[in-house]
Amino acid sequence: MKSPKIKPPIIALFVITLALILHYSSPIIKIIPKPYNLIGILIGFSGIYLVYIAKTTFDKHKTSFTFKKPTRLLTTGIYKYTRNPMYLSITIFLLGFSILLGSLVSFLAPILFFLIINIFFIPFEERWLTELFGKDYLEYKKKVRRWI
Repeated sequence: MKSPKIKPPIIALFVITLALILHYSSPIIKIIPKPYNLIGILIGFSGIYLVYIAKTTFDKHKTSFTFKKPTRLLTTGIYKYTRNPMYLSITIFLLGFSILLGSLVSFLAPILFFLIINIFFIPFEERWLTELFGKDYLEYKKKVRRWI
């Protein structure tokens, strides 16, 4: 099965760029004033930490990471709680970024990323993993939510 051409990190960079352009060029409605916007730093770093946890789980089980054929189905660690910790972590990072900017328009970044991933990437990956792991993956899907 052929993976989508544009990868999620590129989409994340695109929505960050779009949010910055809109934040600095459009009339801005500040919804999170200083210093409360600084909580965005903590939220953003928690998204980065979640990527680290997911990546180390891949490494520990010696399976592929990002659009390469996995050698095994991961169902432990962070994968006991979410089927998509990488996408969740990027979304959390984008949410932190939006809070840090504090403008209403900046919240387009996590919303757009979430929608694009949910519509175009996750269904593709779920079909692919069903082909690769069959019943095991279908059972896993019943037990673990897509996001959280």
